[in-house]
Amino acid sequence: MDELPNDVAELRLNCSNLAVQNEELVIKCQQLMKQLENQRKPVQEIISPAKQYESSKGQPFSDKQAATIAYLRARVNMLEIGIKERESFHRKNLTDMAKQHSEQIQSILKRSYETERAFQDACARATEYPSEGEGEEKFKELDDRCKLSEKLKALVEKENSDLRADVYKLRGALQEEVLKKLEEKRISRDEKDESEGLIIFIETDGSEKRIKGATPDKLIERLLDPLSFDNKYLQAFMLTFPSFISSRGLMDLIAMKHREFMALKSKMEDKGYQTPIILRFVNAIKTWLEGYWSDFQDDPSLVGDINALLDTIKDEKLNSIVKSVLTRKLTNEDQTHQVVKATPPKAIIPKPLLKRYSPDAQTSQVGVKQKVGDTDIKLSILDIDPLELARQLTLIEAELFVNIKPREFLDMAWMKDNKDVKSPNITKMVQWSNHCIQWIASEILSVKDNMKLRAQVFERIISLGHQLEKLNNFNGVREVLAAIESSAIYRLKKTKGVIGTKFMKQLDDLLRVASSEHNYKNLRARVHSANPPIIPFPGVYQSDLVFLSTCNKNILDGGLVNFHKFQKEAGYILEFQTYQKTPYNFEVVAEIQDMIKNYKVFSEEEAYSNSLICEPRAG
Repeated sequence: MDELPNDVAELRLNCSNLAVQNEELVIKCQQLMKQLENQRKPVQEIISPAKQYESSKGQPFSDKQAATIAYLRARVNMLEIGIKERESFHRKNLTDMAKQHSEQIQSILKRSYETERAFQDACARATEYPSEGEGEEKFKELDDRCKLSEKLKALVEKENSDLRADVYKLRGALQEEVLKKLEEKRISRDEKDESEGLIIFIETDGSEKRIKGATPDKLIERLLDPLSFDNKYLQAFMLTFPSFISSRGLMDLIAMKHREFMALKSKMEDKGYQTPIILRFVNAIKTWLEGYWSDFQDDPSLVGDINALLDTIKDEKLNSIVKSVLTRKLTNEDQTHQVVKATPPKAIIPKPLLKRYSPDAQTSQVGVKQKVGDTDIKLSILDIDPLELARQLTLIEAELFVNIKPREFLDMAWMKDNKDVKSPNITKMVQWSNHCIQWIASEILSVKDNMKLRAQVFERIISLGHQLEKLNNFNGVREVLAAIESSAIYRLKKTKGVIGTKFMKQLDDLLRVASSEHNYKNLRARVHSANPPIIPFPGVYQSDLVFLSTCNKNILDGGLVNFHKFQKEAGYILEFQTYQKTPYNFEVVAEIQDMIKNYKVFSEEEAYSNSLICEPRAG
């Protein structure tokens, strides 16, 4: 019999089920007995005619008939005996089964009673409060067990800490050994390459050897060298390599270096050699993908080469780093936009626009550009607060500034005939600056007959420059000064004589900050000390790059790439690029921006002619 359950309710349910089963068994036994009674009737029906036939007198019987009757009698007797025996067997069987079921039910009821009683006793013990001595003893026992557990935990933590320290030391020793071996190999290789004219080094103040010139193959070898990793070198290489090798050429050399590594991989018993090298491959490709995706758009076959290279890298973690970047680029999920979360300062709306921007207006027009001709409101520069004018000009120039790509500065592309292709965004910014210079001059020269009013416009221009300098828009400051120093404005001495002392002091400050003297020394210092956002004057960097390219060749004697030059070039460009990361946060006032963009400016000839009208030549 299966072990009885401990649950009282379950025992009661089992007892009920057994009682029902017992009743069903009794019913089945009664049905069986009824069937046995029915089986006896046919036998009696056979015996009765036989007896009647035997008792009939005067009728002769043959021997054969007598034998048949005797057989039938014997058969009937046997059947009667068999029926009685089966009936007796079934009755005994039913009695035994009923007794067994009764015993089981009694046992279950007894066990149920015992379980219920034990449960009640346990509940009673659980609700009893221990005696004072017994409680203290149990508390002490539990306290000892807790202290022992804490000691064991502390011991385990110490063991783990010691194990981690040992692993760290072992890893450090292994890495030191690996780096030492790599250093020995690199020194030997550098000496060999230098003797063969494949690379030239220069020593810095710290006696550190830096590459002056090398073949593209050696430059890439240094790029992938795990011992000489230099992020500045990596950034400079990825920025400037189009000046001495194509994207296809770079990919082929990287693939070749990777195949060479894979050929040596089987000989490297220690994985400490493998991981740093693979990491350099992955880091180089990741930097290339993230910074210069246009290379892969221009030559889609490069993507297939990268996938083929990744298939050979078994380190899933490193592999996934590049694949995630590649997936983002291919699905255009990598489009970065400058997001400003802070609330911008409230725009200073010009008086002619106050009705349009009043709270009573159905919809605010701030930030909604108006098409020329949509409104009959014509703004004058004197209607606009200098700070708001500086903000709107800065927003326009910031958009142009952030669109400039670093490689537009390579090889003085902005000065070439194909500048619209090689340097489109620098070209757009130069064109905009020229427009602004002409706009500022035209604002002053448009007032021909009223010197006092012309002086007020001049003062507003100086205030604009002052606000631009406070906003760190040094490109705008240079535009203001370029207009004021143009021949058409510079000669207006009588007009300048009417300008207030405060404004002339502001002009002197601007001239001192943004002067081109000493190669823009003051302007460079001002830019470096300013906090972003900043719009630097691109001309400073362009003049540095022109000087660098004029005084240094791309290729040294012996056909080596002058990488020392390209690293300096990259330094200027990457500094310029850092200022593109922080956006300005001002509300757009479309009418002010449209006024600046759509102003009908004077040409240089027209400007000088109007200057002569404003202040004719003496004599």
